[in-house]
Amino acid sequence: MKTIIKAALVSLFLPLMANAAGLAQYKEGVHYEVVSDRASIKPEVKEFFSFYCPACNNFEGLLADLKPMLDKNIKFKKSHVDFMGGRTKENQQMLSQALAAASTLPQKDKIVGALFNHYHGKRNKFNSVADIKDIFVVQGVDGAKFDKLYKSFSVRTMTSKMKKDQDYFKNKGGLNSVPTFIVNGKYKLLLGKKSGVSSAETMNDLISYLAKK
Repeated sequence: MKTIIKAALVSLFLPLMANAAGLAQYKEGVHYEVVSDRASIKPEVKEFFSFYCPACNNFEGLLADLKPMLDKNIKFKKSHVDFMGGRTKENQQMLSQALAAASTLPQKDKIVGALFNHYHGKRNKFNSVADIKDIFVVQGVDGAKFDKLYKSFSVRTMTSKMKKDQDYFKNKGGLNSVPTFIVNGKYKLLLGKKSGVSSAETMNDLISYLAKK
């Protein structure tokens, strides 16, 4: 009887102990930084990136593995920046607007992949909105629909929101390179060998922990 009771107690407390161990393994300054006093109302992880960024392009494969792992309550968002060196702000903001337009469409992931491939794979440039439109059309978007969508109030509003978020986190010192991942608008992930957070699995664990803080 004592053995049965002991086994029952062990099975009861093991998950609690494992959870406590998980909480203890993440430390501010090692695995994450607090970059804002305010947090989002709903759990989210936002990637600040640029289509011009080689590291961001390389990260796409990892993100394809990460997104299905995320808790269903955690929303993944992409936000395009306009501070990459050697590129005009006009062109970078054009791509921010392209991302906003793509985010409203069912084939958004394919469009994002095609935009990355246009620059990093095919070595083409983004000279005008026409270049972006061609990519959308190849992905099945009607040309007239693109024209209307790209200039729409909702897409321009989303583009302005990206710029506003970028400037906010830059002023807070939390955004000076890409890709940068911020959870709940408050916690910046510290990725790499030093933190040990460098895979889809370890990123998911850290994001899940921070999303509940």
